[in-house]
Amino acid sequence: MSPGELIPTAEATAIHNLSSSQINELCSSWTPQLGESVVNYGVDPLKRPSAAVVWLVGLAFVTAISLCALVGIAVMRFLRKQIYNRFITFFVGLGVGSLSGSAVFHLIPQAFGLADEFNPNANHDYLYKASAAVFGIYLFFFCDKLIKMILETKKRSKHEFAELSTISHSHSLPNSSRSHENPNHPIQILESKHQNGTAPLISHHKENDDIYKDTTLVPVNGAAADESIGRQAHGICVHDHDLDYKQGDSVIATVAWMIIFGDGLHNLIDGISIGASFSESVLSGLSVSVAVLCEEFPHELGDVAILVNAGMTLRQALVYNLLSALTCYVGFFVGVFIGNVNEHFASYTFGFAGGMFLYISLACMMPEMKNAMEEALQVSLKHGVEVLLLQVSGLICGLTVMLCMARYGGEISFE
Repeated sequence: MSPGELIPTAEATAIHNLSSSQINELCSSWTPQLGESVVNYGVDPLKRPSAAVVWLVGLAFVTAISLCALVGIAVMRFLRKQIYNRFITFFVGLGVGSLSGSAVFHLIPQAFGLADEFNPNANHDYLYKASAAVFGIYLFFFCDKLIKMILETKKRSKHEFAELSTISHSHSLPNSSRSHENPNHPIQILESKHQNGTAPLISHHKENDDIYKDTTLVPVNGAAADESIGRQAHGICVHDHDLDYKQGDSVIATVAWMIIFGDGLHNLIDGISIGASFSESVLSGLSVSVAVLCEEFPHELGDVAILVNAGMTLRQALVYNLLSALTCYVGFFVGVFIGNVNEHFASYTFGFAGGMFLYISLACMMPEMKNAMEEALQVSLKHGVEVLLLQVSGLICGLTVMLCMARYGGEISFE
């Protein structure tokens, strides 16, 4: 008996006219047919792309994604030193924004099954809540920097007043008395530096603790400004270990290896997604590849700055970025062979990578940004404001790109 034969006539179609045995038999008859039904996702299984198309087009996109780091290195290699230092400051902020944005807007939502990046009709309410959390983090970061700048300005004004008072007092002393003074006296240090044509230094001496309390040697010449910015290119997360990286040092900060490992893991997941998508259809693979490319481009630019910032040379940063990019090829091979991604395993992988990126950006890189800005403030208020603006600009750019990709990535499609 077919399911249609079990349905009563028009006069007896009301539910209360159906007996329990009829309902049970009706459901039992329809269940196998429902289980055999196939949902059409727009891909004809008989018209899957050929192996040659999958490998050629897919590998071309994977290669383009992997070369994003080369673009960043090529750009920074031919910049002048001053511009390079400022670009480093900006790109470190960009790296923080990209890493934290990728974790909060992409990886963690995917781990919890909230993200459907390639569905334009998906619910994006989680993005607005995640944006509020990110806004809270960086709002406090910005406020902390503003308070630090205000306090530093007040302290600098007091020190300048004390310095002028001390110098004025020294000029009122007889020449004979000054000739017999200790040559290490702070007043003579100030005068001797000034006579040599260099900018004066604020000196700390135990005999003048009341005047120079909590003061350190602070050069105010222009060369120190570039050195202060340039220090960002030679060490990150090093203050806990009292290390000072110089050009040519072979010691690489731990964060560099964490970046490489985290990038390799992220690239592996991207490769699996791209390979599985291309195994279904070329258009689906192109959609995923373009979205990943738009996400990875600012991310890799920031990573280049981070690796150089961690003590690597440009050549080392290039080699290790390419090594981490190889995992994207491995993931692509796996994705093509299995034809789909194991969502249960991928969820844990997304969560692991998201946690790692949050730790790197918030626990390692943000303290280094804080120290870089404070060192710039020791040079001048203008220099500190410049560094802060560069950092905040990079943060905003990285977060904005990641948020736009999470919100509007589903609209990038060739189908």
